[in-house]
This record gives sequence, structure tokens and C-alpha cells, in this order.
Amino acid sequence: MSLDGIAIRALIDEIEHLLIGGRIDKIQQPDNWTIIFTIRQPGKNYKLLLTINPQSARFHMTQTTRPNPTHPPLFCMVLRKHLEGSKLTNITQFGLERIVHFVFEGFNELGEKVTRTLIGEFMGKHSNLILVNHEKNFIIDSIKRLSESTNQYRQVLPGIPYVSPPPQNKLTIEEIRENELTQELLNSPPEQKVEKALLKILSGIGPQTAKELTIRAGFDSEARLEFFGEYDYLKIWQEIKWLKSIIKNKTYEPVLVFDNDSKPIAFAPFYLQQFISLEQKTFPSMSELIEFYIGKSEEKNLFKQKVLNLEKTIDKELERCQRKLVLQLEKQAEGQASEKYKLWGELLTANLYNLKQGENAKVTNFYSEKMEEIEIPMEPNLTPNENAQKYFKKYTKAKLGAKKALEQSKFTLEEINYLETIKNSLEKAENLNDLQEIRWELEEAGYLKAKPIKNKNREKTSSQIQPISVEKSGFRILVGKNNKQNDYLTLKIAKNEDLWLHVKDIPGSHVIIKNPGQKEIPKDILDTAANLAAYFSKSRYSAQVPVDYTLKKYVKKPSGAKPGMVIYENQKTVYITPDEEKVLELINKPSS
Repeated sequence: MSLDGIAIRALIDEIEHLLIGGRIDKIQQPDNWTIIFTIRQPGKNYKLLLTINPQSARFHMTQTTRPNPTHPPLFCMVLRKHLEGSKLTNITQFGLERIVHFVFEGFNELGEKVTRTLIGEFMGKHSNLILVNHEKNFIIDSIKRLSESTNQYRQVLPGIPYVSPPPQNKLTIEEIRENELTQELLNSPPEQKVEKALLKILSGIGPQTAKELTIRAGFDSEARLEFFGEYDYLKIWQEIKWLKSIIKNKTYEPVLVFDNDSKPIAFAPFYLQQFISLEQKTFPSMSELIEFYIGKSEEKNLFKQKVLNLEKTIDKELERCQRKLVLQLEKQAEGQASEKYKLWGELLTANLYNLKQGENAKVTNFYSEKMEEIEIPMEPNLTPNENAQKYFKKYTKAKLGAKKALEQSKFTLEEINYLETIKNSLEKAENLNDLQEIRWELEEAGYLKAKPIKNKNREKTSSQIQPISVEKSGFRILVGKNNKQNDYLTLKIAKNEDLWLHVKDIPGSHVIIKNPGQKEIPKDILDTAANLAAYFSKSRYSAQVPVDYTLKKYVKKPSGAKPGMVIYENQKTVYITPDEEKVLELINKPSS
């Protein structure tokens, strides 16, 4: 659910004493919707996140570090120009609307003191972040520009006056009086539900809060105004007074509601009576609650979307390779079938003396033990000798095509196997860093368009992403999660005396048992490493998976081989059924 005006007020009351007076130290824009300010206060830095994500427009303090593009977007550069080094002097919400003004004071290029206002409109798909010249009220820029063709009520473009969204003409909870509430309810259609009437009368509340007021007043969600009397209006007023008191005294109690499957389903800055039968967890602050609920959900959705995008690319390339392989196999089949053309050419050549032009040739097949008579199709406009030469040419062409197709099919099969290894890496990916490495690999292989500016820092960033490390009984076991990590693990980290493992003939991770002392590796350590190799492979859910193992010195990478591709010798094989419980216990256990 999105933030309503009361949740926004709770956030402002929570963060203003932490942020006001702080200086803007850094401004980042990790995606098209999100801005993160690093605000410096004496002895401490804070991060303030603002996002206009249509599904989760919001602002709050954050502890999460998000990856940023190397080249900042235009709006980010505008904010840096006008706000970096400025002081945050005020955070204002007008009424209980979902519009917040963040006011900054700083200096322009001439050293003159200036005031800038970043207006956050947190209204679902209509959300926006707009930087405004405070004194002259004109728009400097916005994260989402709106032309007249997009929005007939107002334009949001640089250089024109800022116009607020259309007013809702509702009464605020803070200012409404009992007689005003009663009159508004009396003027509402009698068949209307109470909670819908409250939504139309009061600003700053969403459907959940309207329902909460109704439930707390002792009515069910289907209660209609036509059955209300003076006492019922009083009960509604008492609950509005309760809400007014929370806002006035800032006695918020951020809670997150979980369903019976422990899935978060709702939140509010106060206990929700409507979910009395469900678990409600309290949080120290609204920022922590929202980051836990919306932020984590957003990250999960972003992760899923990126996985789907990469998977779509890989599947498209696999389909292309498989279509190509079918054509190559057909060419090979044609080459095998072309033997008859050679036979026909030789039989025609042997019988030229008694063949006539214009009719099919009937000749004895003296290459067969049965010496049967066969009929050979002839082109009537060609002589028997020309027909024979035509069949020799068809045979030669088909044989050469089959030979070329055989060579090409080897490369196609290698490419299919390589794409399968990338797909297996994608299935094992656990976070955005894992996906970034896979994307880089797809870019380097030419399957995705590369981003040159971003890729300048690729080597440095990639080196910070380490393979999985497991400690057991004094042995260290390392597992690569994708082809790039596999190469890094096998070619850079592993030494000749270390033991190397990989599932047999199946895409999977390279696994290394570090053995600097060249000790005999116990069976339980070998089984553990084999379990990891089998689990982090395409045979994760199979039984009796064959895992090859050999010393690293017997593992070589052929010149020009694709990432993750190696050859090895002197291997032995162990069979193991992957045990997910043991694997998760190992990789989640802190390293000693």
C-alpha cells in the first residue's frame, strides 16, 4: 500500500529533528525514480531516500547502499549543481496532503544566498520530484517532466511557474470540528458506506485509515449512513479525536501487520484494530518500517525483473542456436543421403553408350549384390553425360556442405553448452551483484549491448565480489557462482595442490578445496565439496549426481575458451545426492 497523509506526517515528525540544519554532502540517483541525499550533521551522516516509484512512492531514512550508474542522470546533475553544500532548513507538509516541501539554503555561482525547494509529490502514478526557485516560484527541473499533452491541468517543465496539483477541497483532521463532521455526514448520500464518506470528507487518510476509524467506532465495514443517528456520529467523532491526538502529540506507534503465512500485508503509524487477530510487529521508526516493508519488497521485485530480462535474453539466444543446430544437422543428413547421387553418376557414366537423351535411365546396379535394375531420373534437356556430371556436382556440394555443417555444429553445441552455464548461474543468483556479473558476461560475449562508460569500473567492481567460502574441519571450500567467478576461482585463487571439483558433463560451479599443506583430504570434506558442486549445478534436484574431482594442476583452460570453460584429466568420480539443508547450513554459517 502507498503512504497516506498521516503516514507522511509521522515520517516528517520523525526525521525533521535529525535532518534540519544538516548540509547536503552527496546526491545520488540510482535509478530513474529515486534520489538519495547524504546529509551531514555534526558527528553523523544520514541518508534520505525519495522515490516516485509508481507502486511505492515515498521518502524515508535509509541504511541500504544502492548501486549507482557511473554517468549520473540529468536531474541528478541539476540537483548537485543547486543543492550540494546547501543546508536543509525546513520540511513542510501542507495540511495532510501527500505533498512535502524540502527547503534548502545555499549560495549560487555569484556567492549570493539563495533558497531552493524540492517538492515531493507522493501520489502513486502521479508522483514527481520538482526543484523550484523558492523566491520566484519557477521550476528549475523535475525528475519527470509533464507537457500540456501529458497533463491538461498543469505543465511541469523548466522555466515555468510551479502550480500545485488540483486541491481536493476536503477538511483536515487537525482542524475539523464535531459539528462540521456531523454536517458533512448528514449531507452525504444515505446509502453510502461510512468509510467511503470519511474518505470524501477528510484529507490525509487512505482507505485503510477510513476503515480503521469505522472499526474502532464499533461499526463493520458495510455500515451505511442511512442507519446512523446522533450517538453514531458521536462515536465516529471520538475516533477522529483519537487520531487528532496522535498527530498533535506525535505519539506514533509504527506497526507492520503479518498474515497467517507471516507475509507482511499492511502498515500504519498506529496499532490497527481491524487486524486484531493477526500479528502486528512494532518498529522503532516509520523509516525502518517502510524500508523493511516497501524497500525490501521493491528490491525483490527489481531482482525478479532483472532475472526475467536476463533469462529472456539467454532463452532467445538458446532458441537461435537450437534452430541453427537443426539446420546444420539437416545439412549433415543431406550429406549422408547424397551417396545416391554419386552412385547415379557412376552408373550413368558406365552406361553412356546405351542411354538416350530425354528419358529416364534404367540401369543395372552392379554395386549391389542383388544386381537389381534401378531407374535414375534424367533432365530431358541434358545429355546422359551432362546428367551424370550434374549428379556428381550435387554429391560434391552436399558432401562439402555436410563437412562444413559438422564443423559449425561443434561450435553451435559449444555455444549452447556455454549459454546453459550462464542460465545455471542465473538460477543460482541471489542478489543484484550476482546479476551484474552475469550481465557483464553477456555483454562481453556480445549477447547484450555493452555500456562502455559503466564497464570502465568493471574489473575493480568484479574483484570485490568473492566466491562462496565455507570452513569445515580446518579446510576451506570455495564455490564459484557464475562463469566469471569460476575462472577467477580456478585460474587465480586455486593452487596446484588444491582439489578441484565439478559435476560431470553438466553446467555447474567450480569448487575448490584449499589444501596448502598437501594433506590427505578426509572423505567427509570431499563429500561436502561434492555436495556443494552438485547443489550449485543444473542437477540440484537430481539423485546420484556424478562429480569429478582432480588436482587443480590437471585443470587447463584452452586458448580462446569461453568464461568458465576448462578441460581436465586424471579425474576420479564420486556420486552424491544434493542435500539442500546441509548446503544452506554451511553457506549461512559465519566463517571462523
